[in-house]
Amino acid sequence: MRSHTVILGAGATIAAIPDGDKNGKSSSVMNGLLKKLNLEEILAGVELQTKSENLEDIYSELFEREECSEIVRKLEERLYDYFASLELPEEPTIYDLLILSLTNKDCIATFNWDPLLIQAYVRCSKITLNLPQILCLHGNVAVGFCEEHTEFGTVGYYCPTCYKKLNPTKLLYPVKNKDYSSDGYINWCWKALDYFVDHSYMLTIFGYSAPKSDVDAVNLMKKAWGNIEDRPLEEVSVIDIVDEATMLNTWKDFIHSHHYRYSNSFFDSYLAKFPRRTCETVFATFSLNVPSDGSRGFKENFNWDMIKEFLSDMLVEEQENKGKSNLKSKYLVWGEDVNK
Repeated sequence: MRSHTVILGAGATIAAIPDGDKNGKSSSVMNGLLKKLNLEEILAGVELQTKSENLEDIYSELFEREECSEIVRKLEERLYDYFASLELPEEPTIYDLLILSLTNKDCIATFNWDPLLIQAYVRCSKITLNLPQILCLHGNVAVGFCEEHTEFGTVGYYCPTCYKKLNPTKLLYPVKNKDYSSDGYINWCWKALDYFVDHSYMLTIFGYSAPKSDVDAVNLMKKAWGNIEDRPLEEVSVIDIVDEATMLNTWKDFIHSHHYRYSNSFFDSYLAKFPRRTCETVFATFSLNVPSDGSRGFKENFNWDMIKEFLSDMLVEEQENKGKSNLKSKYLVWGEDVNK
């Protein structure tokens, strides 16, 4: 079975910690971010031309003004330190369920700087090592990289080739014209994303609004996805809080006809309804006309023990199949009444 690629924006992190992180700290979308993170004092004495409260507009203006170079440095430092301080709560979050809903043939590509997805990956790896690839398209405060040997992992770990400590990855800040090729790690991530998007059967976009400063990024994804007329069977899923009409206008170049699912909640998405078998189940449902039951997936009240019990039979099957993708789906209804 082909891949399932998931694209994450700031809305995904907000959904993962709706009540704040382990210490009550919150994340935010770019609009109003400086105010929400109490970073406004950095701009004291600066007369901005933009009236926008969006970090992308503010940062872009500061970056283009030579006299503001020191303010830009301080802003970058404070943003890095704030996001690096975030910690996942002890209980399972949407990020944990997201990672466990996919396997190693799949990919999660995030635009977010915060470490929460990486923290979730580390603790989910104690349940199974059959986990999706993680790509940090704008860098990440939790990821380290060895430029010489193209090895990466969590900050503080060592390159398996030269045994030197991995260097923290650079963060790509929201300027209008981003350079995706000069940084070794970010360049590698974009090349990998191109491959995954091109080879994906399913594409899920979670909490990502495709802001104007990311126009080049969206164009790169469009190029990899190709003409929607050549994607008549693929399925696109969008998880967002915007209305459906706005969503369709944003992602119309990725959606063929009616082949999409839109939801405001992760738990109403294919990922939560058919975890670890999304592509198998959706293909059987829409191409083979086999009914599926979305009520058999992840539930909002799942604790760690419930998650492990729920996944146990699928993890055994995956081990027995030695990574092959011809796996059964317990979400398909063979000869049963799906309305029972």
